[in-house]
Amino acid sequence: MERDGLKFYPSHSYDVYGLSHNPFEQLASEGIADVESIHVYQEVDMRLQMIISEVLGHKSSIALSIVGPLGMGKTQRLKNIAKAIEENGGKAIYVKVDTNDILKLTRDIFYALKPPRSRTNIFFENLSRKLGFIDRLEKMLSDPNEYKSRDIAELLVEQLKKYPYSALLLDELENMQGAGEREKIQFFEMLRHVISTMPPGCIVAFACIPEAYEEYTKIFPAFFMRLHYEFKLRPMSVEETFELVKKRLNKARVKDTDDPIYPFTEEAIKLIHDLARGNPRQILRLLHYVLSEAAKHKFDPIDEYVVTAILEEPKSLEEYLMRIPKSYKDLVEAIVFEFNGGPVSYIQVAKAVKKPGMQVYESLNELVRLGFLVGDPNGSYKVPDYVRKFLEEGQAERLRGE
Repeated sequence: MERDGLKFYPSHSYDVYGLSHNPFEQLASEGIADVESIHVYQEVDMRLQMIISEVLGHKSSIALSIVGPLGMGKTQRLKNIAKAIEENGGKAIYVKVDTNDILKLTRDIFYALKPPRSRTNIFFENLSRKLGFIDRLEKMLSDPNEYKSRDIAELLVEQLKKYPYSALLLDELENMQGAGEREKIQFFEMLRHVISTMPPGCIVAFACIPEAYEEYTKIFPAFFMRLHYEFKLRPMSVEETFELVKKRLNKARVKDTDDPIYPFTEEAIKLIHDLARGNPRQILRLLHYVLSEAAKHKFDPIDEYVVTAILEEPKSLEEYLMRIPKSYKDLVEAIVFEFNGGPVSYIQVAKAVKKPGMQVYESLNELVRLGFLVGDPNGSYKVPDYVRKFLEEGQAERLRGE
């Protein structure tokens, strides 16, 4: 059946578009099999490949940083480095930073040398017998005052030397922002000594958001001067967004089509690119949501008018909350119902939902980037103005009822 140029199908299924499922559901590269087949290569990927080839082909030692907002593909680039090192018989130490405690962070790095079955003293005792330095290491990791940056770096480099190739990869280093300035300097001093003495065939790399990166460079410029490369990730171009859509859709096709971007039109993809400001993760979020909603209403094709209708401002508080990604819903509900829409600090929200502060901080910033919250210069968070109107209207109705 057709109406105003749109085809309507009788059942709610992605079959209407010749797709087996929604190919935009997985936002992160982790867990995606054959991720290379759907990755959109940018200039930074070519340069990173050249660096990896230099390390593997000439036993060079290189230190680099990857800087970009959340959702720009930093993790995938680090994982690509790890894969290349390990495929060539090397050892890649990949650590997703989840703490502002430099003692725990440093311990996590050494744990990654030989992943333990459980983080107990049994592991330390066994590793102590094998490597012969854990007693000394444990003393230095018992208290910040005992933290000897140079000595810890020497112990780490000694272990890296045991492999033909090696990599130390630190992801989400912004999560260390909450550490004291002295502790940050101690940790970066340790990394500086690692870079100064790293063995042939070694890569030291870390990923970070721009705000934290700028803060770190001011605290310890000597470390950042040692980096050989600094990669600042840029948003996707419109052309790269088209490639992303084509590759993702192709993986889910169960029916052939002459149009590689079907069921989307070119104008619809351009609009989604602009709305997401070229951020890959946000592009995928919008594509997933639009395709899901379009399938429910049987829109065919999905043009810019359909996208606009689906993504227009919510008509009620309930609709607003329904659009919040599940993993963030408790945070937004806390701001709405416990803090009357804000403004509120991330610490207050973290206490309300009983989650780690840095995890909540990162999630709230992601919600700001997605447009579900608004951040202010004082570091507080609040709902957008249209949601504030819903709250005020609800309060007015309650007052009238009383």
